[in-house]
Amino acid sequence: MGQLFDELKRRNVFRATLAYLVAAWVVLQISQLVLEAIEAPTWVIKVFLLLFALGLPLTLLFSWAYELTPDGIKREQDVDHSRSVTHKTGRKLDQITIALVVVLLVFVVTDRMFFATALQSTPEIEPAPDVAEKSIAVLAFKDLSPEGDQEYFADGLSEELLNVLARIPGLQVAGRTSSFAFKGQHRDLREIGEILNVSHILEGSVRKAGNRIRITAQLINAANGFHLYSESYDRELTDIFAVQDEIAAAISAALRTELIGTIVQETSQTSIEAYDLFLVARQKIHSRDKREMLDASRLLDKALDIDAEYAPALAQKALVTHLLSDGVGSYGDMPAAEATAISRPLVDKAIALDEQLAEAHAISGLIMGSDDSATLEQAIVTLEYALMLNPNLDNARNWLGSAYGEAGRLDEARTLYEAVVEHDPLFGPAFNNLNQEYMRTGDFDLANALIGRVERIVGETMDVQQAWGTVAVVQGESARAVRHLRRVYEDNPSRTINLIWYSWSLWQIGEFETIVAIGQPLFKFTALGILGRHDEARALLDPMSPVAVNAIIISQAANYYMNAGEYADAVAYGESHFGSLDSLLQHFATPDGSNSGFMAPLAFSYLQLGREQEFRQLTAAMALAIEQQNAVGTNNFPLWLFEAELAAMIGSDAEVLQHSQKIVANNGIGVLLFDSPIFARMKENLKFQQLKATVIRRANAERAKLGLEPYSAIVATN
Repeated sequence: MGQLFDELKRRNVFRATLAYLVAAWVVLQISQLVLEAIEAPTWVIKVFLLLFALGLPLTLLFSWAYELTPDGIKREQDVDHSRSVTHKTGRKLDQITIALVVVLLVFVVTDRMFFATALQSTPEIEPAPDVAEKSIAVLAFKDLSPEGDQEYFADGLSEELLNVLARIPGLQVAGRTSSFAFKGQHRDLREIGEILNVSHILEGSVRKAGNRIRITAQLINAANGFHLYSESYDRELTDIFAVQDEIAAAISAALRTELIGTIVQETSQTSIEAYDLFLVARQKIHSRDKREMLDASRLLDKALDIDAEYAPALAQKALVTHLLSDGVGSYGDMPAAEATAISRPLVDKAIALDEQLAEAHAISGLIMGSDDSATLEQAIVTLEYALMLNPNLDNARNWLGSAYGEAGRLDEARTLYEAVVEHDPLFGPAFNNLNQEYMRTGDFDLANALIGRVERIVGETMDVQQAWGTVAVVQGESARAVRHLRRVYEDNPSRTINLIWYSWSLWQIGEFETIVAIGQPLFKFTALGILGRHDEARALLDPMSPVAVNAIIISQAANYYMNAGEYADAVAYGESHFGSLDSLLQHFATPDGSNSGFMAPLAFSYLQLGREQEFRQLTAAMALAIEQQNAVGTNNFPLWLFEAELAAMIGSDAEVLQHSQKIVANNGIGVLLFDSPIFARMKENLKFQQLKATVIRRANAERAKLGLEPYSAIVATN
């Protein structure tokens, strides 16, 4: 063995192996950094690792069998040992190894310093306020039944108890979604209290056997883990509503503080069979998953067959019907008008049966947003009334925020979203709305910090994936956006908001065939037009009603006809629905200047038809909309593009370039971004064409990250 060791040492096998390992490590570190920067698939680095692993035995064999001589590489057995230069080769290998180690150390130090700087510069959401003494989170109760089949009942009981506690004046109750996120986890209660920003935690269990139920509840001080209260209740199932009140009353006493007011039971009583079905259905509706909500709808039908006047079940049936529609923000494919016709009588009956059922009023206000017979003001009043009945209804606060936003009350909308997210950071709808509000104002640091905060708690949920994707779209990172949004699409193809953002990310890089396959109507018919499939495009466009989706469809229709050079059709489409330009502008007027996307293509179409009066009226409306958007803090490239379009029609080349350069400077991207006929006069402007080339080049770079060929190659083959 000693002779073998000496021979291995003489032939520099050890030195060659060490040099190989250090070199491989350096290459892997640099490769990983580069591959992450270009968002390469994770399997690429694994291939590198496998190749280096396979190279190690080859290095051992080569260094043993061959020797580097002044005359070149020779087999070791052919070298005269008296003339061997292995000692010189060994010194060279030592020098190479030392140099590689230095490179590795420099790389590691630089990487750590850069990473630390990046962490320091990462913005965070403002720290949570001091924990209120009168605050509590209700965790999902555990199912300890012998068959383990009462999870929905345990969840439902926890939620009903949460609702009862939320009606105690002065008591802050953490939101359901965030509280329930810890179900099945074995996390320290003090950590949960810190995350949810509460001073007390209520946990418990349910054990159901036959017609008897045992409920155990424990109130715990989140700061020190001490139990303030623990009790078990053995009851017949028919007493379940009374037990909820007993536990809530005991907890209020255990908090040892003066709580003003009395507990009002919000849940109407019914048979235990109907109640069981209602609880399971409500949990499924919370998921916002289409398949789960379809199950919920069927369960609510069964509950209403048992008790046709059970108000909470009627309200939830109305809600799930609305959510299963194809309206913007919904998750199904039932025509919105049909869903409204079904859900409206259901929620009206629920309110007639129980005037104090806050959630029914909130659902009624939500439905009004899709009901042509109701006004936005009526929806706002109804939602505000629901919150007066129960200020802790996060659904109602989120829906009211959306209504405020539509009414141009953007500061109030943002305040509501932030309040919901502070109360329940994992409540997906408000989380998404707040994220989009941050994007409207260009507050990407706040958006990224918000998403990161939620992801640290729940991991890569579909809400988190969608949020990362939407921010990436607006920041011009189309490849990253496509990856995130495609995952959400594959999980639930009917998630309408995701469909819009996913289609937009594909639009940026020219993936029009994929947009057609996805089938999002707002993008599909214009994608069909770009692909030259005009008969299919018009077949989709004709039945669409612009009233149902505000100004979105009419904007897409005007763009479609303008790009096709069919200016008379662009004008006729709007006038056929609204009678006149005055009516159209009045219908879509908003205090915040939103809903104005249709104005530019329509103004250009009127100009091409020689209708100067309408053209001047629309360009004046565009100028007002720009002023309004700037006044409410809108700060994104759709606004800058809108400004560039107005300048292209009534301004100077310098003004067009000013706004276009702002788009490019803020990572604007799009294969068709500056292809509109509105910019036809800029065809001979070299600077404008350079800007156009830049956004297309960026699009092709994003396409390359996804393994797609350049867009120019696709255009050439079509």
